[in-house]
Amino acid sequence: MKTLNIVERIEGEAKLVCNWEDEKITDAQIQFLNFRGFEYILKDKPALDALVYTPRICGICGQAHLKATAQALENIYESVNEPLYITDKAKLLREIGLNIEIIDSHIKWFYLFIMPDIAKLSKDEKYLKYEAIKGESWRKGTYAASESIKALAVFAGQWPHTSYMLPGGVMSDPTLFDIMTMQNYMDQTLHFIEKELIGDEIENYFNFNNISDFDSLNGALSDFIKLCLENDFHNLGKSYNSHIVLSKNYLFESGRIEIKNRQSVDLSLVKEEDINSFKMNEPRRDNEYTWAKTALYNDKPYETGPLSRALISNRKLIKNMHKEYNDSVLTRVMARMDELIYLVFITKKLIKQVDISQDSFIPPKLSLKDIGTATGISAVEAARGSLLHKVTLENSIIKNYDVITPSVWNLGPGINEKYGIAQKAIIGANSLEKAYIILRSFDVCSVCTTH
Repeated sequence: MKTLNIVERIEGEAKLVCNWEDEKITDAQIQFLNFRGFEYILKDKPALDALVYTPRICGICGQAHLKATAQALENIYESVNEPLYITDKAKLLREIGLNIEIIDSHIKWFYLFIMPDIAKLSKDEKYLKYEAIKGESWRKGTYAASESIKALAVFAGQWPHTSYMLPGGVMSDPTLFDIMTMQNYMDQTLHFIEKELIGDEIENYFNFNNISDFDSLNGALSDFIKLCLENDFHNLGKSYNSHIVLSKNYLFESGRIEIKNRQSVDLSLVKEEDINSFKMNEPRRDNEYTWAKTALYNDKPYETGPLSRALISNRKLIKNMHKEYNDSVLTRVMARMDELIYLVFITKKLIKQVDISQDSFIPPKLSLKDIGTATGISAVEAARGSLLHKVTLENSIIKNYDVITPSVWNLGPGINEKYGIAQKAIIGANSLEKAYIILRSFDVCSVCTTH
């Protein structure tokens, strides 16, 4: 039997096609049928135009695209031996902005998509608080996310689609009052996390070693764990168990894990394949069913995202969970919430480190118009995983712009007989409802996937 269903409540549109045998999914296709063509739009544009275009690839992770573009253009300066000096203040504001965006995204994803869906699998009325629109916990989560993102708007000017980063720093000069306001928003977010998500103080959470530490708590994470164990999500959703992180920052380390062995990464080994993808200006072949491409590292598929970051950065709770449950839905979702908690804690510290007396922006001595031909590359950790931007200039104009998003890594169609990451994870599910939750554990975004 074959089923075709629209995946609702995502950024953009997608379809899930499943083959069934003996009431289990034996094959799956994730179809992304919309395509805007940002990489084509950017061709023949002035280099700095990319700072305005790329944040509009996605309304959820525009900060990540902006930072990746700014760093790729800065890498062009490095390639022609004209490195730019970026002040600590500018570096911190970039990092804080990206962190806040990830915090907002993680809260929304958990409370708007994961918990409402998994709570529906239970007949226990205590989980009605996670029901969309009506549920008290749903409303609290929505409010917490909307408040956290205000900290970004204080110095970025707006959200989404901010454009305050550029080669040389940031076009933002926060006052002491702005810093205090940002800190206040993060304090509110921390209070929500302790009271609603964990059900305990953050200092105690940092000492947790396994899921049994949540047994006596009444937070949303405790409810999620119980629902996972009741519905076999500690066994479902497993893929290749290979992980990659392309960049590092204050919380994340870069690297890759294959068969539980950690190794370094080389950005030159990252590439895209489009064997099963639609092509521009070409007739469609029988094997092509999506605009999504497949990202590979040294010709192998890797999962990217919060679980990969937690494992490579060796965060204790998730490491221990992974030893027992591998890359299941339970581990993948808990890794993202674990990351949320650490990010709020670290971002509060970073805000305090901002020295408002420093310059925000130091103009490059050389204009991009004077560079001529060069290539720049940058990797950034976005909410869903590793994001790669590569820009090539010819006569100071964009000749080629490549974007490889986290969703291309996780949601791409695979190549030849090898499934994509999420495809493989879905196979084995015994209901469409569970297949949707497995798919959502990767945080589906069609606009990032196809861009």
